[in-house]
Amino acid sequence: MDEITVLKKPGLEVFLEVDEDEIKFKSEGILSSISQPILKKLNVLLEDEKPISFTRDELIISTWLPPVPSEPFSRALRNEIKARLLNKHSPQAVSLNISECTLECDECNILEGKRLETDLVKNFIEGVQDLGAFSIGFAEGEPLLRDDIFDLIEHVDKQKSVVSVFTPGTKLDREVASELKKRDVYSIVTGIKSPIPEEHDEARGVEGAFEMAISGMEAALENDLLVSMHTHAKPRLVRSGKLEKIYELAKEVGVDELSIWESHPTWNYIYDTEIMPTEQDRRRIANLYEKANNSEDGPRIFYNQKFESKNLFGCMAGNRWLNLIHSGDVTPCTYVPISFGNIKRSSIEDIWKRMSNHDDFAPKKSCVMLDTDFREKYFKDIEPSNLPVKMYEDE
Repeated sequence: MDEITVLKKPGLEVFLEVDEDEIKFKSEGILSSISQPILKKLNVLLEDEKPISFTRDELIISTWLPPVPSEPFSRALRNEIKARLLNKHSPQAVSLNISECTLECDECNILEGKRLETDLVKNFIEGVQDLGAFSIGFAEGEPLLRDDIFDLIEHVDKQKSVVSVFTPGTKLDREVASELKKRDVYSIVTGIKSPIPEEHDEARGVEGAFEMAISGMEAALENDLLVSMHTHAKPRLVRSGKLEKIYELAKEVGVDELSIWESHPTWNYIYDTEIMPTEQDRRRIANLYEKANNSEDGPRIFYNQKFESKNLFGCMAGNRWLNLIHSGDVTPCTYVPISFGNIKRSSIEDIWKRMSNHDDFAPKKSCVMLDTDFREKYFKDIEPSNLPVKMYEDE
């Protein structure tokens, strides 16, 4: 039996215990009890989901979590322990939706506005890292359009946070993938709307978008970047059997993970409740999740409904996750169009305090955007063009 040290501090040591057919997080020391809740959750993940990879020196559970051991992963553990001891949460996962796009998607979330200046974004990165971020994702629309993207990636302290780049693949070729690898990017996330190229292209509004997405993922894999194929599980995608076909596509391309996120009303489709999955839809997704993660063949599946279930981390919006949009407004997550302030006028520390201390964003058992009462409270009769809702006027 082997052990890999994950976190060591006075009174507490967290380690991976490696047996022939089992990997488990354990802890020792007089402070061991305070680490048990987070370790229990991580062990549930290890029981229910196969990891991306495991060697005698390193475990990679998912593209959504840092490698084990690593300083970003140790940060994540310390954040969870601090939250338990002091009831003080950190913005652990941070997304930046600050880029123009090359596509014309039928459900675009990108608002019009001037591009955020490089220095503002750098200050934001420094601020969220000071607050505890272990994961920083350059997300919607196409971050590779920014001429400062490599500079911004280099500005992230990789001893604190891993970096992910969310890209539709239109600008991701072998040369760009190589540059991302040189800058220690951890993972690439690319969305697939349909396993049928013509349907994907139609949803993206650009002919050839499917082939560019596949080519981009292949370029990333060739440069030893972790790759997650990403899809939103709308009811029609699930009921048509196309979700299973997307998994087969993920297997064919050879990606490390298929990430499945449930669809729900937000931004430009804030009133479209028909995209919300039913319990029957969820059972079908869960069946695919279980089948894939219990198979030695094919990539693992990350399913947000499992990760954010009441038994694991719950809804992370505003208590573990925050999101920056290109207007400078900061929202609790990509899917919650409510601003708690703007980095042009408020410090990220002040914005996070407002957000994390707000009753509606205390840890919840499920996504707040699936809650009818929550949507009625904040979005009733509002025009999508007027989003995000401003909780604080800090002009």
